[in-house]
Amino acid sequence: MNRQEQLSPGAALVVGLVFVAAGVLPMLAAFDIGPLDREDINGPPWIGFAAGGTFAMAGLAVMAGPRAPLASGLFGALALAALAAIGNWVAFGAGERACSGSISLPWLWGNSEFSGLACRIPFGLGAVITDALLCYMAVWLLQKALGGPPHLARLLKAAQWLILASLAPFLLLLLAIGLLSGAAGAVKTRFTTGAWPRNEEFIARQKARGLPGRFGKKPPADHSA
Repeated sequence: MNRQEQLSPGAALVVGLVFVAAGVLPMLAAFDIGPLDREDINGPPWIGFAAGGTFAMAGLAVMAGPRAPLASGLFGALALAALAAIGNWVAFGAGERACSGSISLPWLWGNSEFSGLACRIPFGLGAVITDALLCYMAVWLLQKALGGPPHLARLLKAAQWLILASLAPFLLLLLAIGLLSGAAGAVKTRFTTGAWPRNEEFIARQKARGLPGRFGKKPPADHSA
């Protein structure tokens, strides 16, 4: 982010205070203080404290800003840790789980109730990604405290691979959707036109480079022997 895109100190203070204020109520509810009660928390009291702490730490990170990168990163890591704690509790904690969700699209909308694995699996995928991001941020902060690269460069690279591994299910799903969509389009074109789709622009470019002739023609036989 360049200087023109950075928040001014006054704007960062206002935005940060808004985030902190948003987090105070659920944090106080964990102690049965304020307009919200412990009964309003859908889980143990610490869930409310962690949920509010996510906003509060994010607000402090905004207020610290680029002028104090180490403090900003630390507050960001704490916000991510609180978020990870909630996701891990829902996904892997003991007890029954019940979730509700809604979808709102131009062609599809509705509300659904989930329980058991149907509730745990989405939170589990999110928790794994959050955990990987938290590992990366923790290594980055430690590297920053030690003076930056090349300290912990290999460990930071391992954390990056951990993030990629945590995203693998989603990337594979997107790849499968893309392949199935392309295959369905090709089959539809075959049945409607009688021919398989061809990328004429790509073929023309390869012909201009002489690649089809280079790979399609055999070299002349040597009759000198």
